[in-house]
Amino acid sequence: MKKYQSIAKFIGILAYVTAFVSCTGNPTPVRVPFPFATMTEPASQTTITESAMQRPQLPSSRVRAPEFPRNFAWVNTDRPLYMQEELRGRVVVLDFWTYCCINCMHILPDLEYIEKKYAGKPVVVIGVHSAKFDNESDKANILTACHRYHIEHPVIVDEHHRIWSEYGVQAWPTLAVIDAEGRVVGQLSGEGNREILDGVIEALLDEGREKGVLAAGPPEFNRHSRVPSATGLAFPGKVLATRDRVFIADSNHDRIIIADTSGQVLAIAGSGRKGTKDGGFTQAEFNNPQGMAFDDQKEILYVADTDNHLIRKLDLSAKSVETISGRGVQVYDRLGGGIGTSQGLNSPWDLALRGSTLYIAMAGPHQLWTLDIATGVARAWAGSGREDVIDGVGTRSAALAQPSGLALSGEWLYFADSEVSAVRRANVNTAEVQTLVGTGLFDFGDQTGKFDRTLLQHPLGVAVYDGDILVADTYNHKIKKLDPDSKLSFDFIGSGNPELAAEDRQNLSLYEPGGISISGDLLYIADTNHDRIIRVSMPNGNWTEFALRGLRVLESEMTEPDARETVNATFRSGIDLELELHPMLPQGVHLNKEAPIMFAVRSSTGRTLEEKSPVQPLPVSLTIPAACLTDGGSLDVTMHFAYCTDENKGLCVPVSVAWTVDLKSDDKANGKAKLTSHLKSI
Repeated sequence: MKKYQSIAKFIGILAYVTAFVSCTGNPTPVRVPFPFATMTEPASQTTITESAMQRPQLPSSRVRAPEFPRNFAWVNTDRPLYMQEELRGRVVVLDFWTYCCINCMHILPDLEYIEKKYAGKPVVVIGVHSAKFDNESDKANILTACHRYHIEHPVIVDEHHRIWSEYGVQAWPTLAVIDAEGRVVGQLSGEGNREILDGVIEALLDEGREKGVLAAGPPEFNRHSRVPSATGLAFPGKVLATRDRVFIADSNHDRIIIADTSGQVLAIAGSGRKGTKDGGFTQAEFNNPQGMAFDDQKEILYVADTDNHLIRKLDLSAKSVETISGRGVQVYDRLGGGIGTSQGLNSPWDLALRGSTLYIAMAGPHQLWTLDIATGVARAWAGSGREDVIDGVGTRSAALAQPSGLALSGEWLYFADSEVSAVRRANVNTAEVQTLVGTGLFDFGDQTGKFDRTLLQHPLGVAVYDGDILVADTYNHKIKKLDPDSKLSFDFIGSGNPELAAEDRQNLSLYEPGGISISGDLLYIADTNHDRIIRVSMPNGNWTEFALRGLRVLESEMTEPDARETVNATFRSGIDLELELHPMLPQGVHLNKEAPIMFAVRSSTGRTLEEKSPVQPLPVSLTIPAACLTDGGSLDVTMHFAYCTDENKGLCVPVSVAWTVDLKSDDKANGKAKLTSHLKSI
């Protein structure tokens, strides 16, 4: 794994680039050159945006792009796209990725930038998902990952790395660029290539325009939408339980939920908008927050704000959010030593607190860091930055691989080292790293027994209970238990089948659980892809879903209305008004049974009513309290739901309909009103 910064213009026709950071994949004999630049090591604290890239010249010698196999599956699109057909006349960027890889996550903002800049132009990004782990080969799991990481472009499922081999790819992530005539221009591997990629696309558009081979715009396709969950959560990555409270990282809603142990929501930190804004709970912004640590004496919650590359401090008494470390951009620094917001970070994923020392699982550079709360100094503590599983001391000899979960017990800091499917520990006094389970980057599976034969698959969370180590064995959809004394491992809970339909009281279905936390005899599980929190009794294994009460509906989930009607309604003073909402669906569609129906009602009195209910047959009823009704006033009623097409059940569409209800008081009114709306076909 190497780290580079551009220092030169295009220099020759067969220079192969490995830029910044990448994960090594299976070696392949075929090579496709990318003749764009040479690289050198960056200075400490270099950011992506500070890497100045020159616009390159383009090679004249190019090869025909291998066509996609006709029998391979696609996700995030309603139809396949082929080089010599739908993609002809377009500049194509192929993103070879695997969804476990932190480096692949790091370039998603670059791809989003390209997609937004060239929206409507003959430029298209295609994801080529070449899985590392077995779990990542599943089409449904890949689609879920697209939703989780906000990927909006089509993705082809690269079975057995066939496309990877045909393009000569050797590392995740790798970008291959295809010109408008279907020829490979070259490749870039690793992170930090936004500006050079942008320059290549600009040059290829100019070239295609001069040759007259450009299409009018990108190909048309319908993206598979994900509808909101009935739990009110979206991919909760981590959970932290204390004696009287439960903290939930509602990661894809970019907020932190604070509840009591009965599930009553006490407070929500975060507006639901992505950003770095500090301030009060309702104004503050996050971006994919993950792990947390709590100082119960000071009523302070620390949060790893992962995609903002920040550590945030939440004062629960003042209900305020403050950034205490990080610059708000990803940096390439394996040493640290800076103070407060002058020290950059790289994808902090989990936290653990002891005294005034905050331990950080810094997934990006494959290290553990410490943040001194008193001085504000953040520095690397364990791991050289090389991606591997090597025991040793501190940052010189130990090597880690995307640490993603932390738990303190005695003199040991236990951590889930996800990319080597390992559970490891570091001595808090000496920084000596020891491996309990796990042997290598490509050694994974689902096996219990002796430690030296135990196999995990991309674990993301750890917790300690009664001397045993509990592990969120994420890609095996289980929680496992490690006994350090006997050096034996056991399955604890989770059937291994992520399908909710297979769940019953004896068989809990987990779907890529990302975090776990112990409070007393209770285990809390962030069942990430099921959008829920599970609570388990450790003595008997009984489990329940930890249901939240008082969780508000995010405005971002209430999309702009597809239709709006104005209706009149009469009511009797002091009596509730019952509304019957009946959106008329177009032919050939049906309600999505997994999506909740959400309502938002705003009264001219200033009162607001928000509700979320399970799917039920149309029409549905909604009761408006008498206090919201005034003669001559009005109601603004919005209903959000989702429907799927009968022909293609994978094509589901979130829809909002709205009504303006003009109110009039009438002593003879029957207290009911019917609201209808006719929806157009897709």
